[in-house]
Amino acid sequence: MRRLTAILLSKTALAGMAVLALAAGGVALVRYPAARETLTQSTKQVQATAVDVTASMGMRLENLIVDGRAMTPREDLLAAVDAERGTPILAIDVAKAREAIEKLPWVKNARVERHLPDTVEIRIQERTPYALWQEDNRYTLVDRDGKPIIPVPQADLAEQKLPLIVGADAPRHAAELFAALDTNPDLAARVRSAVRVSDRRWNLYFDNLDNGMAVRLPEEGVGAAWTRLGALERDYKILERDLDFVDLRLDDRLIVRVHKDPTAPTVRPAKAAASKRST
Repeated sequence: MRRLTAILLSKTALAGMAVLALAAGGVALVRYPAARETLTQSTKQVQATAVDVTASMGMRLENLIVDGRAMTPREDLLAAVDAERGTPILAIDVAKAREAIEKLPWVKNARVERHLPDTVEIRIQERTPYALWQEDNRYTLVDRDGKPIIPVPQADLAEQKLPLIVGADAPRHAAELFAALDTNPDLAARVRSAVRVSDRRWNLYFDNLDNGMAVRLPEEGVGAAWTRLGALERDYKILERDLDFVDLRLDDRLIVRVHKDPTAPTVRPAKAAASKRST
């Protein structure tokens, strides 16, 4: 208790010294612009003195608590905090540490708190992979907002069970598509890939469509088209039909094209017409 009281009193004294120094420096800065550099140096000296005094009283980093980490390497968090055991705890810039942590690939947001006398607590929310983005021959995990997380080596592609989004601009438009897909999770679970067409719209491909049938979504109103597709599949099992494509780009009509059997005989219109005339 005595030691804690001494620390608090010392902190109060140091704070008073800092305020007086800054106040005096501020007056000098107004009256004498040349005093700017002197004020800066004085402020740094006061801060350094405060850090040294509190560190000598035991206010050093001893405990680093991390909550929410699953994929982020602990070493990366330590590097972002830029401190090790024994570092004066007041020398740790928690705002700078938070900014550095939020630049790490898996981290969506972070909070860094200093708990005197010897603990720093880090709470992070990590990104959740939602899809695999393909651009040329490069593959990258992206989250639900379409933000890239980390690249995926080709050797690991077989282990990925996530849907594929394809196209250079696909991540920029992925959030709207993902929001629509989430409204029908059962149907969304069947989406194998979504291909961005001419930086305007999406074609969807499903798990059971080995014949390459595409579901063509419109440029706008993706959510309404997805709801419509869900109703068509529920009522008519349209994804089970032998079709080349299902076109949902027009609100007032449904356009489909029957898949052509490459083994079927070809009918020549000219001969068919001649045969008809001869009868």
